[in-house]
Amino acid sequence: MIRAKARWLAPLLALAVGGCAKFPANSGISGTLVTFTLTVASTLNPGYVYIFAINPSTQTNPTTTGPQPVVAPPWGNGFEYCAPPPAADVPNEYYVAWTPSAPNQYTIYQFVDSTLTANYAIGYPYNGVAPSGANNTLQFTIALSQIASSPQVASTYQTLQVNFLTMNQVPLGDSNANKIEDALGDQTNPATVNEPINIPLYTSALYNNATYGNILGPCPDPALDITNFSVQVTTSH
Repeated sequence: MIRAKARWLAPLLALAVGGCAKFPANSGISGTLVTFTLTVASTLNPGYVYIFAINPSTQTNPTTTGPQPVVAPPWGNGFEYCAPPPAADVPNEYYVAWTPSAPNQYTIYQFVDSTLTANYAIGYPYNGVAPSGANNTLQFTIALSQIASSPQVASTYQTLQVNFLTMNQVPLGDSNANKIEDALGDQTNPATVNEPINIPLYTSALYNNATYGNILGPCPDPALDITNFSVQVTTSH
């Protein structure tokens, strides 16, 4: 588990102040699209943190474990850790956070170091559904080209390693914070607390909780309790 103190919102704020954030325009987006949907047991809490962790891989069967939740001190970045990919694989890892103040309420971030302690905002999803009222579902669509340095790099992606992370706070340092969280897997069972999934990208298909054998478990806070998820891949061929 990573130990270095993380910077959570600071990179985003620094980019906003400096005016050097580069957000790609959606009008020219093409290629494979991926739609993420997350459903929790009760109304979403804007004060909580909802993260879609995404690790693109050029391997059809990635040899490293995908994104996993940080569940105890030392907190590292407070929300996610992941084994670094092989040197020959894509060295980039990303996540999308529900950001109610963002233009379409979702923001794409990229980690910039192997310990996942530094990140910055790179743009917004191709399309996002902004929840309203007593809504318990988040949904957005990204193009693979949005999480690649070029369309050519995006075309080499064979798999997305994915996890859905919900939490009441993002603790930092070594404090004994009262973090309540949920993720793919059964968080009440130490043997299944980390169950990131691999999403094949070579054909159009829908993947959800049933696809992976109903891997979800209970969470004591209904606003964090993941009851279903899906990842829809729509290829360009």
